[in-house]
Amino acid sequence: MESFAVLLIAAVLFLGFLFLGTYMLDVQYSGPSGKRPSAVRIDLTSFPQFFLGFTKEDKARTINYEDFSLGLESNMKIKEVLEQEISRGLFSNEELSLEVDLNTATVAEAAGATLEFEVVNTNNYGNLVVSWNGKEYYSDKPAVGKISIKLPKESLKNENRLAVKSTGPGARFWAESVYSLRNLRLDVVTVSKRTLFFEVFPEEASAWSSGVLNFRRADYSTQTGVIKAYANGRLVYNSFPNEADKIEIGPDDIRPGTNMIKFESEGGTFSLKNIFLNVFLWKNRTSGITKSFMLSEDDLTLLNRSGYYGVVQINLGEVLKAAPIEIKFRGNKTTKSVFITELKDRVNATFGTDQISIGNNSITFSTDGSMRVDSVDVFIQGR
Repeated sequence: MESFAVLLIAAVLFLGFLFLGTYMLDVQYSGPSGKRPSAVRIDLTSFPQFFLGFTKEDKARTINYEDFSLGLESNMKIKEVLEQEISRGLFSNEELSLEVDLNTATVAEAAGATLEFEVVNTNNYGNLVVSWNGKEYYSDKPAVGKISIKLPKESLKNENRLAVKSTGPGARFWAESVYSLRNLRLDVVTVSKRTLFFEVFPEEASAWSSGVLNFRRADYSTQTGVIKAYANGRLVYNSFPNEADKIEIGPDDIRPGTNMIKFESEGGTFSLKNIFLNVFLWKNRTSGITKSFMLSEDDLTLLNRSGYYGVVQINLGEVLKAAPIEIKFRGNKTTKSVFITELKDRVNATFGTDQISIGNNSITFSTDGSMRVDSVDVFIQGR
């Protein structure tokens, strides 16, 4: 009976010590309230504000366009030849032959084409002949003066050939027929639609800030209806234009190579003038911002424990140009990158022991965008 009492007292003392030890552990890992925290955070370092990516926006170039009308007949210049001699004889055979390439959009929008030129000198020994894609549209002996020739819509293709020549001098076999031409101009005629083209060079694609298409509305435009404009198929403008107006073309609206801005009128007629596209590019792109921090042996041991991982927390400020952020870890033994694609006020990247090591470690931040980083916190998170 006495031995049982001794054993009972010993068991009570053991449970008391066990409870006390557990309590002391709770106190060790608890806050002022005495409650165990749900997560453990051990701060390693913090980096102050810095700017990332492109730091400046500059106007790179300007593209000018001819005036045009929507809802009214309008001419778009395709080819121009200032002077051309045409002759045919035993010892002379001068003619004009031009390859004329038209974009699919231009062919679809065209109502026809016109060829105009001025005859400044001729002996009228032979006929002046104008052909388009092998078909004659003019053959006569014109006097000095202006000539206008219309080409029908169905004659226009993506690849065309314009030829201007003269027939021989006939009975005057010893002579040559001569025509001196000036200001030869080939125009495509449009009515309700017009497409403007511009190039985006490979080096501009990632640095594109915006394209701003400026134009003015002529006073004799109607006061009703709207203009719609599409950049590579995406609607970027749908409004009755102000006397002076502009259309913004952002990075999502362009692609490397040839780009199109397609205009069409709805419910009105508009004549536009002073049309030019300003291209703005981001400049002075930083190759990367590198920061460093120290990792102790105890920190590395903690990271090896289950449920613990490293965190790089980026607190973003103003984002001028959105693009993924690359975070490159470079420890003593390895290099590894992490990409953040969704930009928010606070974004996190995690790392483990395979990306860092004891001692000095570096982190490089880079992007094709443009943004201000207010601060960066590096810490170990545990559960």
